[in-house]
Amino acid sequence: MSEQTVRAPRPAAPAPRRPRKGTPPWVVAALKVLGLAVVVLWCLFPFLWMGMTSLRTGADALTEPNILRGPFSLDSYEQVVDLGFQFALRNSLIVATVTTLICIPVASLAGYALARLPLAGKFVILALTLVATLFPPVALVNPLYQVYLELDGLIGLSLLNSYAGMILPYVALTLPLATFILTTFFSGIPKEIEESAKVDGATPFQAFWRVVAPLAAPGVGAAAILTFVYATNEFLLAFSFAPADLNVQTVPVFIGTFERVGYEDPIGQVMAASVLVSIPLILFALILQRRIVAGLTSGAVKG
Repeated sequence: MSEQTVRAPRPAAPAPRRPRKGTPPWVVAALKVLGLAVVVLWCLFPFLWMGMTSLRTGADALTEPNILRGPFSLDSYEQVVDLGFQFALRNSLIVATVTTLICIPVASLAGYALARLPLAGKFVILALTLVATLFPPVALVNPLYQVYLELDGLIGLSLLNSYAGMILPYVALTLPLATFILTTFFSGIPKEIEESAKVDGATPFQAFWRVVAPLAAPGVGAAAILTFVYATNEFLLAFSFAPADLNVQTVPVFIGTFERVGYEDPIGQVMAASVLVSIPLILFALILQRRIVAGLTSGAVKG
């Protein structure tokens, strides 16, 4: 008898699956647009409410929930300008600009050192830097005020009612956070990039300034925006050290001095001043946004 090969039966072919009907692309696109519109409206509504309230007049500006209901006028803007808002805005911009110009270079060098140098206890230093950002500014008011008085009595250095009296604590409070942010960004930049620059003849500082710093532009921009906004909006220290002198009084203190007229709150003047002070902050963020986008693509490729 001849041997017969036993073959296993072939499995039956699976039945063809019916294609599932997915969500139409136009529905997905519409949902994305709707979600984006909700987020944008949620973020911009406070600014819309602030702007519309600054244009409304009458006693119902605070109690009437319909922000589109008039009458509307520019009286609130004229009133805040007559009270000297332009001087307060100048003071805020000076204090915020000087604070940012001092804080960001120092934080950049400190962050670069923490990210690149083999320091012992680097984690402890970063942890203490992060803890320093949680330090309450109110704890500085009394000791700093006493120090300012002592310096004025001993060497005649008057820091009260001056720009320096606000800039010094602002730098101290914003420097830890800026250093922590920039340390994170510098740590994410490959070391091979700056080593390649050193091979081409660049000094360590040139490699930092021309190669590493442009790549860290997003971090520098974020730290600069946070520092500038903090120095512009800070109220407690500015009110404690420069409460009455219009030559150095900043916008938050200026707005806090608005007085009620009879039984009417100065909500229109407060909103008008808030709109005016928001304009330079928005412009500053837009300018740095361009630098951030440029920093993402510059310096990484050697042409």
